[in-house]
Amino acid sequence: MPHFVDFRDNKKIQNMNDTAAEFPCLKASILRKASNISGAVDQVTIGPDSVLNNTNTTWRDNIENEQNGTNVKELYSPNIQNVQTSTTSTAKISTSGITFSVRKIFLENEIQRREEVRKAIVRRWQQMEESERALQVELEILKSTMALKRAREEAEEMAKREAEEARVVQLTEIRRKHEQQLSAQRIQERQERLRREAIEHIKLQKKKELTDKVAPFHAGFLSNCQNIGTLSKSCKDRNAAGIALLMYATELNELNLQMEAINQKARMGELTAAGVCAAERIAQQSTEILNNFRSEIERSNELCEKVGIQSLGQLQQPYEALNNPQESQEKITQPEEISESTIFLPEIELKSQENQSATVTAAQEGIPALNETPVVELASNLNSTAPQLAVKEINDNGRDVTAEVVANVESNSAYDVLQFVDKESLKLFVQSQEFLEHHMAIYADLLRQSSSKEFRFECQKAINIPVNAISGVSGEHLRDKYERLQQLLSGKFPGNVTSHPQGIAYCKDVLAKKIVSQGETLISSKPEMAFPVAAVAVALWNEHPDFGELLMAHFHKTCPYTVPIFLPQQKGQSNEDYYRSLGYKYGEDGTVEKQDKYLKRMSGLIRLYASIIVTRQRRGVTKTHPHGLQNAWRWLAAILNIEPRPDMSDVCATLLRDMLDVAGSALWNAYPKQFMKLLMLLVNQYYPRVRNMGGVGGGPMARLEEFLKNSLSRGSIPAPEGQLAPNFW
Repeated sequence: MPHFVDFRDNKKIQNMNDTAAEFPCLKASILRKASNISGAVDQVTIGPDSVLNNTNTTWRDNIENEQNGTNVKELYSPNIQNVQTSTTSTAKISTSGITFSVRKIFLENEIQRREEVRKAIVRRWQQMEESERALQVELEILKSTMALKRAREEAEEMAKREAEEARVVQLTEIRRKHEQQLSAQRIQERQERLRREAIEHIKLQKKKELTDKVAPFHAGFLSNCQNIGTLSKSCKDRNAAGIALLMYATELNELNLQMEAINQKARMGELTAAGVCAAERIAQQSTEILNNFRSEIERSNELCEKVGIQSLGQLQQPYEALNNPQESQEKITQPEEISESTIFLPEIELKSQENQSATVTAAQEGIPALNETPVVELASNLNSTAPQLAVKEINDNGRDVTAEVVANVESNSAYDVLQFVDKESLKLFVQSQEFLEHHMAIYADLLRQSSSKEFRFECQKAINIPVNAISGVSGEHLRDKYERLQQLLSGKFPGNVTSHPQGIAYCKDVLAKKIVSQGETLISSKPEMAFPVAAVAVALWNEHPDFGELLMAHFHKTCPYTVPIFLPQQKGQSNEDYYRSLGYKYGEDGTVEKQDKYLKRMSGLIRLYASIIVTRQRRGVTKTHPHGLQNAWRWLAAILNIEPRPDMSDVCATLLRDMLDVAGSALWNAYPKQFMKLLMLLVNQYYPRVRNMGGVGGGPMARLEEFLKNSLSRGSIPAPEGQLAPNFW
């Protein structure tokens, strides 16, 4: 605003609109006053025709103002109403002498504003044109840059594609060469295997021929010994028979030892032609002894017939004892009765070719010899008040098995731990858990040290990777996993577990626990996978006996039925502690696992345990099996000795079926007569007793019954699925 413009005038201009609102009233007032003075005034008093004495200056000013007003109206033609209002207001305040200056200033300001607007528009157009030109330049640069980048990317993509094609060609060539090598290697291995099998077959044929040659001589020796016993019974003078037996007893026992040594060599596959000749010589000598003994007996019988008494000694001995008591005491007392039990009479089972080969294999695996077959004596129950299931006798003489059930439970007697637990099994369980606790105490410092956390992680990784990869895909694969674990337990692993003094002890325990866990997870779902895991476990057990003890301890801790042991709930023991002692698992919400899942886990564990028992030694290993077939026999005998419990009938039936399914074939080949009698005992005595007790058996009991009946009707138990070949690795 110009410095000479009064603020009050500005305020008046601002009130022009208010004044315009009063124009109608003003017009009415003017017309009224004009009518009043119309009689007195008859001339023009306003406007250019006014006759008033106005000065020229004033008139010119008004004319100029009118012209200026007209110009302003022309300039503000869009806002003509506002200009009229402004003119009216100016006329109203014309007496102040500022009207001319304000209009002129407004006009000049408007002209200046329009010029500035025009210049601003021109500048803006120039800026926009410059911006457009710059944008065009940038766009051209961007297009060229993108074109270069696209060309570079296409070149890189082409190079990458060519490199990938070259790599694929190279990999294809490498794969082709590798497949050729594998094919050649497989052909070579197949030829080598066929050659070894041919050699092994020839050896087995020779062994069979030698065994077949020895068998008649052994049978002849046995027959001669039995004939000697029969002749001794037929002798009328028992004292004479006793004297004759004493004459040949030493020689017979010596011949028996020699024949047993030959049989042992035959079972081990070490029999030679010299052994066959020795067996023939023993048979001939036994025949000569039999002939001589027969002559003595015939001579004694003829003498008795002549004298007319049954036994000369029966008449002479009482009187000689009365007349010469001192002489009678110094005299060598003859046996009152001589029978075949006085002399050890060896017995051999003449078997088919298959059973003979199985006998040789059994001897190599630490299975007790057939003439040393364990007698099944299911001892009386340890608690005298508990029911007892006892098998009196199964022996080599072929006497039938007799079983009796003695129930003499007192009505007010409480259940004892030993009522359902075999004493020997309980002792074995306690010893294994003590061994485990002692071993864990060895590496307790390693667990407490926070600095050894990474070391423990590396040890677990070195164990878990090969154990999880164990499978029966090939012998080389299984050997590789065994060698890695063997190197780890021997301290030769690249990670060097010997860097910590307790590292090896820790690794052995972790490995044993990991193998047992495979039974719960892998083998419970895929039972055929038990044999590769068992093969590695047995091979490691041969080299590290303490590892085998740890393995059994973890078996007993996770599944006490591998002992076998069926612990009852003790007084004051909570349900959770009791179920955990039986191997049940609890969830995070505190609920115990379902029975079907529990049976599945226990089944996997017992299958892995049975697979370890029947697994053969590796090729070239001559050591005795560390946990051989006799343990399966002990396990079955212990199960039959334990009083069955109604709440455990499904568990017991599941475990029995799994053990028989895995180890039954090997037991039948090793102990054919005794095992058949044991199965008959299960069908006729044990199974009906468990069934009559009721309980939760259901499906497992039905499957066990069907398995037993099918096995007895077939006369054999098929080999378990997944069992490795004898020379697999």
